[in-house]
Amino acid sequence: MKGKTQSLVGIAAAVIFLLILYVLINTYFITRDYLYGPPMLFISNRHINVDIYPNGYEAAAVFTNNYIEGTTTPEDIDILRLFLKKMEVRGVFFVIPNYIRSYPLSDNPRVVEKLRKLQDDGHEIAQAGTFHTYGPDLARGAEPGEELLTLNFDDQLERIRKGKEILKELGFPPAGFRAPSFVTNRDTFRVLETLDYSYSSSSSLPPRTFATLLRPSLSQGILYPYHPSGYDFLEFTDYIDPTKHFTKAKNLFRRVKRAQGVFVFHTFIGNVAQPERLQMLSAFVEFLISEKSWCVPMGELDSWWQARSQLRVETRKRGRIFEIVMENRSSTPLEKLGMEIRRFPEGVSEYLVVDGQGRALRRGSLPEEEKIFLTVPGQSRGRP
Repeated sequence: MKGKTQSLVGIAAAVIFLLILYVLINTYFITRDYLYGPPMLFISNRHINVDIYPNGYEAAAVFTNNYIEGTTTPEDIDILRLFLKKMEVRGVFFVIPNYIRSYPLSDNPRVVEKLRKLQDDGHEIAQAGTFHTYGPDLARGAEPGEELLTLNFDDQLERIRKGKEILKELGFPPAGFRAPSFVTNRDTFRVLETLDYSYSSSSSLPPRTFATLLRPSLSQGILYPYHPSGYDFLEFTDYIDPTKHFTKAKNLFRRVKRAQGVFVFHTFIGNVAQPERLQMLSAFVEFLISEKSWCVPMGELDSWWQARSQLRVETRKRGRIFEIVMENRSSTPLEKLGMEIRRFPEGVSEYLVVDGQGRALRRGSLPEEEKIFLTVPGQSRGRP
């Protein structure tokens, strides 16, 4: 009897161990974010510290809005547009090109006009699937909104390309993409790479359910943008709707800020135009500003992140000069990038910041107690 009990205990312990191991493997990328911090070539050494974001911002936040489509009430778009203009916030509007394959945007010129006004205000118009879902998708077992779940590579390629062409013909060539309901499958990211999207925000904060916890996550990052499977485009994990879960959204943002991460949040057209939802959104935006967060559209953040993550920095002593080399190999200039000189080698009396070509960017005397802000120019596209 004793031996049988020990055997059962051993089996139970093995099952628990394997379960824990499985969860750890599936959350490896999330754990990596917490352990290693921002995936940058350079942040600091014993002499200097270089900010991740411009203007001394300590984190980034991206406002997104979901699902403007052919049946959307134009007045709701106007209400949100004017609100964002008053708050001086620009973001991304993920729109459905042809809702349930029955309401193409082109059939509603008033909605198209409102989208152009959003674009004029500096917002980005991006793509949310193509049909959202329609009859054949549901027949294959997809739930409403899970447009891509049951489609293979070729079907997704055809479907998403069709939506992209619709938006392009209307004057909104989309650089970004969001999977409806944040539901993708293993082919989705390969399709987005094939169609040359610059960024995607098709992953939501895991785990959403216990089943998600026990399933290999499609999300490879949680605090920072990442390149899915090594592709060129960036994936931004979405967190929450702050107009629905206000307190939780603030707590999640604080966690992201501690890690100097990127906080993407979403709203839904129609719902967010209601006065009580706008009040919560206003309070949340004011909270983000008070937390020294960079509120920026995703496309701009994408360009910045691609450049900042690859910034190469070296420090060395040259006679009485402390030289700091900043090499930006991207085409995007890093404007108003902050840098602090915490200590410097003995025997130097001034510092010199140069770019990768040796051109002077900033010169000054040491010690320098204030944070230095400078622009690190990008390289022309023709240059290797």
